Amino acid sequence: MTPLEERLKSALDARAETFEASQTAWLEVRRRTPLPPRRARWLLAAVPVVMIALFVPVLLNGGLGRNSANDPDTVYRQLMAELTPLGDPVELSEPVEARLWFAKGRMGNPVFCMLARRGQEPYGSCGGVSALGEGTAEGSLSAEDAATVLDFGLVVPEATQVRAVTGDGRRIPGAIHRVAGAPVSIWTVSFPAAEQVAKVEFVDAGQRVLGEMPREMRSSRREAKPAGPPYELPGALTLRPYLVPNETQPGATDLTVIWERGGREVSSLSLKARDLWTGGGEEYPVHLQVEDGVVFGAARPDVVRIEVSVGGKTLTLTPRPDPWQLNVGVFAQPADVTAEAGSLDITAFDSRGAEVWRSEPEQPEARPSGKRIGALASVPGTEDFALGPVQVWYEKGHEGVELCSSGGVRPDGSQAGGCSSAETDRNTFQRHGTVSYLPEPGAELSYGVLPGEAEAVSAVTADGTRLPAAIVPVKGGPAPVWAVRYPRGTKIAAFAFREKGRELERIVMMDRSCWKADRPEGAGQALPGGVSAHISAPSCLHFWKDGKAQPGSFDRLPGTTLRHVIGKERPVQWSEAKGVWYGFALAGTARVEGVSRTGRVSARTVPDPWGHGVVLFAAPTPEEVTKKGLNWPDLSLTGYAADGSVLWEWKDAGLS
Repeated sequence: MTPLEERLKSALDARAETFEASQTAWLEVRRRTPLPPRRARWLLAAVPVVMIALFVPVLLNGGLGRNSANDPDTVYRQLMAELTPLGDPVELSEPVEARLWFAKGRMGNPVFCMLARRGQEPYGSCGGVSALGEGTAEGSLSAEDAATVLDFGLVVPEATQVRAVTGDGRRIPGAIHRVAGAPVSIWTVSFPAAEQVAKVEFVDAGQRVLGEMPREMRSSRREAKPAGPPYELPGALTLRPYLVPNETQPGATDLTVIWERGGREVSSLSLKARDLWTGGGEEYPVHLQVEDGVVFGAARPDVVRIEVSVGGKTLTLTPRPDPWQLNVGVFAQPADVTAEAGSLDITAFDSRGAEVWRSEPEQPEARPSGKRIGALASVPGTEDFALGPVQVWYEKGHEGVELCSSGGVRPDGSQAGGCSSAETDRNTFQRHGTVSYLPEPGAELSYGVLPGEAEAVSAVTADGTRLPAAIVPVKGGPAPVWAVRYPRGTKIAAFAFREKGRELERIVMMDRSCWKADRPEGAGQALPGGVSAHISAPSCLHFWKDGKAQPGSFDRLPGTTLRHVIGKERPVQWSEAKGVWYGFALAGTARVEGVSRTGRVSARTVPDPWGHGVVLFAAPTPEEVTKKGLNWPDLSLTGYAADGSVLWEWKDAGLS
């Protein structure tokens, strides 16, 4: 497992979301090594969190060193040995025969599986699904002639269309496949391999783009030129040499061999003399990788035998000379191996039987056991959680105090748990989570450290329903823990923190659909400076000028009005763009004036047309303010009544 994958797994285990504060909201704080790539994943560019399927290689054979079955039904039975089918499979015939389906693990956890055939050899895999965003790409399939490509993945139920978008903006429609009982849908899109597809996008019933993903699954080959014919290997693998553009020397190329499976790149090896068989100053005469029950790779020409120790057994691999006379030995063998290549004990031998190299297996970095602070606390209402109840506690970790938990289920069916930094500052929001799939329909739990100023916490659903959190005392710990349970699949739009002595709640929006506006909705309210204000779904206010949404997303809790986000502590919300400033303020405000080191701005107000109990304003900014901006530490805003009296003053006046 690469360092990136280790970090990703840890992040998913903790399921933490952290937001650093601005003046009005807490914003989220959330390198993929190019070689050797693991199972490819595309991450959504339009949203800060993504849905990820964590795949674990599933064996296609019965024992160490045995070949995969050539019968797809046999492979299917092996994949499903410990799983229960969920809904009907999606059967595909072009460009290759393939089957995509969902199943349930022993803990009720949803699993996504694929089974495909390249030539006469079937291969497949299954993996737990963690729905954390709009969608993922799970793979790419192509026939041996590689004339047509089919990409596939998972997407949220709200998506009604999927489209591949070419570099020149053309859109190629795909299909959404809904599976009864599954938490997400399957998407597929097919296109000619020669098409320069730049991204894939998801669209809802209202033609709103939910999210988009760059298509990066063939990054090594995108501008590479074949340097020889393809070579078929066991395990449905294809190996081929390419001339890949050099990243640091324009116009130069590097000779690289690339392994593919079903049209998807799974690994590559640069044959540059200075890089070959070395790494970090160490000798590495064997390049070995494990991919879905196949052990494959390349070896230095003097290596004629490789032994891999797995669970007390030995797998013997025999490198063969490459067919292009590149002085490389290549090998591939289906085998009962689930460990990462870096953790295997590998020994290489020469023609005399002498050992020429032995790997030093990577040892998993043990997390230092922190000293517990205070007592364990059980979260009320989680007694029925699988592998529960959920318990929380604090530890003194390497980098400070951590909030730890156990209970609930990971996507792979194991017990959830872990530790992460415990932030007690009111300006930082952390949300952790765990899930129980059993008893059905299952439940989710969100929890975090209760800031000192907060006295109550609520989760707010997309329809405006408030779910009050329990406050869990942790005896001897630095702070109580808030925890709220809700049915699995419930969409939480926001968390609201009621603080002592404050009129306005501290709001953390989880639904970030307001961050992106495709077009103005409704007639809106015309304002000076060529600006117009528009209310849009689900609970957004955007200001538009010249057909473009202006900076600033003024969202609010579902079921509330704009009046609920301003009050005596914050009587105004505002933002600025080039040459104009705009916002809304408390009702009764006739004029808003701002003063900072760059100059003075002023705007008249108009009542909002939607009955939200606020006034709207916009006005052009003077040249000096336009050049240097209005938002400086010395900025103060003042609201005046119609008679010229001061209605409110606000000096903590950073951008909304």
